[in-house]
Amino acid sequence: MRYDSDIVVIDLEATAEARGRFKMNESNIIEIGAVRLDRRTLEVVDTFSELIRPRDYPITPFITELTGITDEMLAEKDTFDGAIRRFIQWYGPRNHAVLASYGVYYDIPLLRTECARFHVTFKEHWVGGAIDVRTAALLWLADHHEPTDGLTIERALRLMELDHLGLTFHRALDDAKAGAAILQKVHLGEASV
Repeated sequence: MRYDSDIVVIDLEATAEARGRFKMNESNIIEIGAVRLDRRTLEVVDTFSELIRPRDYPITPFITELTGITDEMLAEKDTFDGAIRRFIQWYGPRNHAVLASYGVYYDIPLLRTECARFHVTFKEHWVGGAIDVRTAALLWLADHHEPTDGLTIERALRLMELDHLGLTFHRALDDAKAGAAILQKVHLGEASV
């Protein structure tokens, strides 16, 4: 499989309410993780990882338990406006890469919302479409007669026999690596993350 541009698999971790309920307009991104895949070979060519101090919404004990990210880890970090500038620089010029994530219904809208909050024009930097890694996993699993209900990223890796990668879930870079491994498995038959 060849793409017209590199693929950047992105994952975000964000704040949420005390009981873990997520409201897009009441969350701040606290971690960006990304893996760049070569458009021809789908080999990993670069990674990006940055912790981010939330500006408006604090980390709850639920998020600390889920991600392992603490207030202390973020105390000296930059807020989203600085982190997104570094990510944009790493990402490269518009149309240089297409975004992908495991469940584009979460990461891409959250990125758009946070960009708007910090007055960063989303469309200026990213093409309109995105690759949904979860959909790719669902189709691959259906073709291989595997169950697809309740398909978390952890379960997808296990069913696709990629659970040997030693990744820490709910950390942005490792979740992005998991998404990259799924795309590699779907298109190449194996993963090399």
